Amino acid sequence: MTQAPVPLIVLSGREDDVELVNRSLRDGGHPVHCHWVTKVDALATAIDDHAPELLCFFPDSLKAPIREVAKIKQQAAGTIPLVVVSSAAQEADIAEALLAGAQDLVSAGQIDRLRSVAERELRAFRLERALNETLFSANQYKKQLKAFMAGSVDAIAHVQEGILVDANQAWADLLGHAQPDGLLGTPLMDLFDPGSKAALKGALVACGRGQWNGESIRVVAVTAEGRKLPLDIQLEATSVDGEPAVKLNVPRPRIEAREPEELIEQAVHKDPATGFYHRRRFLEVLTDRLDAAGSRGSRGVRALAYIRPDKFREIEEQIGPLASEDILIQIAEELRVLTQPQDVYGRFGGQVFTLFLERGTLRDVEAWAQNALSRIASRIFESQHNTLSVTCTIGLAEVGPTTGRLDALIAEARRSNHVGRDQGGNRVVLQQTSDESTRVQRFDELWVTQIKTALMENRFRLAHLPIASLSGEHFVMYDTVLRMIDAQGEEIAAAEFMPAAARNRLLRAIDRWVIGASAGFCAKTPLDCLFLKLSAESIIDKTLLDWLTKAVGGSGIAPSQICFQVSEENATQYLQQTQALAAQLRARGHRFAIENFGLGRDSGRILAQTPMDFLKIDGSLMQSIASDASLQDRVRAYVQAAANRRIPVIAERVENANTMAVLFQLGVAYMQGHYVHEPEVVLAEAGR
Repeated sequence: MTQAPVPLIVLSGREDDVELVNRSLRDGGHPVHCHWVTKVDALATAIDDHAPELLCFFPDSLKAPIREVAKIKQQAAGTIPLVVVSSAAQEADIAEALLAGAQDLVSAGQIDRLRSVAERELRAFRLERALNETLFSANQYKKQLKAFMAGSVDAIAHVQEGILVDANQAWADLLGHAQPDGLLGTPLMDLFDPGSKAALKGALVACGRGQWNGESIRVVAVTAEGRKLPLDIQLEATSVDGEPAVKLNVPRPRIEAREPEELIEQAVHKDPATGFYHRRRFLEVLTDRLDAAGSRGSRGVRALAYIRPDKFREIEEQIGPLASEDILIQIAEELRVLTQPQDVYGRFGGQVFTLFLERGTLRDVEAWAQNALSRIASRIFESQHNTLSVTCTIGLAEVGPTTGRLDALIAEARRSNHVGRDQGGNRVVLQQTSDESTRVQRFDELWVTQIKTALMENRFRLAHLPIASLSGEHFVMYDTVLRMIDAQGEEIAAAEFMPAAARNRLLRAIDRWVIGASAGFCAKTPLDCLFLKLSAESIIDKTLLDWLTKAVGGSGIAPSQICFQVSEENATQYLQQTQALAAQLRARGHRFAIENFGLGRDSGRILAQTPMDFLKIDGSLMQSIASDASLQDRVRAYVQAAANRRIPVIAERVENANTMAVLFQLGVAYMQGHYVHEPEVVLAEAGR
């Protein structure tokens, strides 16, 4: 195994100083990886990012006290040695540097002494670190590691600071390389598709910090032949030669005994080329989903996507039927990468694919469709020496009162697709029908009666969605999800009845029911913070604060246990009222948050001018963030702007490990969603 480069930081205002340290150690046979830091206030971040083994400070080019640099170093990582390199290196100067917290002071002209001091401090640093290894010695671990890897058929590799430092033969075989030794020293990211790099980097960062719990991420590797290879990789923090490392493991395919029904499902009911259900089986499974008891709104919104390549007949005429079938298979691959475990997908006939999606909101469904559209449009498809670009049109239909039946749902999705193709294709269409207002009126008449009855008979329930920390803090926080119990005793999700409640001015009464029930929940449950939504009606309700004082004041809970949240859309529409309400709630000891952030026309203004304790980024931005670099930049800017105001950021509706990994990379503090935990009804009965 090649010697890993020594990570070190050079704090200096001159690039020549970096070269001096680099040359000094390299001439002594020490490969180094120098990170140049030009500002003292950037030092702590650089130490956290690069985990250096040595810090070299040049005070002549960067006017800062040695004591200040030593203090920053001590707070960030106390054991890292600090060597000061200065033009003056008299006995008095050395003594002063030692008293300030440096390990030594060296004259810039004494290259040999600089090398000797650096070698001495590196040895001391590594010896101290090695002595802290209490489990087993480095040699014993290395033997165990080699023995395990030699006998394993899982593909295993080890990474240090982004560099592949060890791999077994199965890893080399998987990526199409003859021997694993040829891969050693390769930057890990060179082996993966650009769309996978953000998630992989984030997972590596989280794993290195001890904040990764063994989740698998779905990535696309690039083989030696340039072929794209989808993989599920498990990550685990470990060490190699006593140095921190991350183990990557691609488990071998398991051959398991399968039930006859399962074998029939795969062999008879699925298209062998794409893995999608055949049309008839897709319809059967979809019918079961629509009819299943308790499935209504189980994940918020359900919709059907009807996907058809644009101008595919021309493609067939250009490259032939066999090559065009290869194109369809590759389109199916792109779609399958974006699916989640609860999705149902089928090949509906010829060129058409259908997917039944369950997501948090309709915005999430549309975001998923836009991401699928972009992935297909950006891919270069290859078949039988032909290369070409393909676009698709996606028609969407939401499951609702008039599309709850299978035939109506499919007809609506197909109609949306036709509209998109007539408009030129390469677009997502969610079609609204001409009699929408009439249907909404009939729809509201039914819901208003149910909502009022539920309020009178106390047939609402609270479910709670845990909010997980991405920064290692151990706060117990929940978001609140409302359910209604109908006359038959079935749960109804808020997404089904809240639009009708909003149109008929019933949200104020619902908000107050939720607040009263939540105060009781907080009094019985150990928690740090419970998030409660306030509607537009409550934002402009001048009696809310007086009512709140009476309702919450007598419950015995700390006001800080409740965080009231307002959507960005409502905050934009009622900006002055929101700002005043936020200030008054916080003055009473409550916390305040803006949710569904990032979708408005003036998000920056809302963040800059509204008092708040948390910022919650809308879940629709999470649907494609794992592979969308521009979206990552956008969310990173939100996180940085919030950090400037010391406001922690929460990501909403996180659905998979890849998204979580990217959020680590972007500096998001918390996340919530079905990947963290399904909502649980933790309050069986609640009174107002």
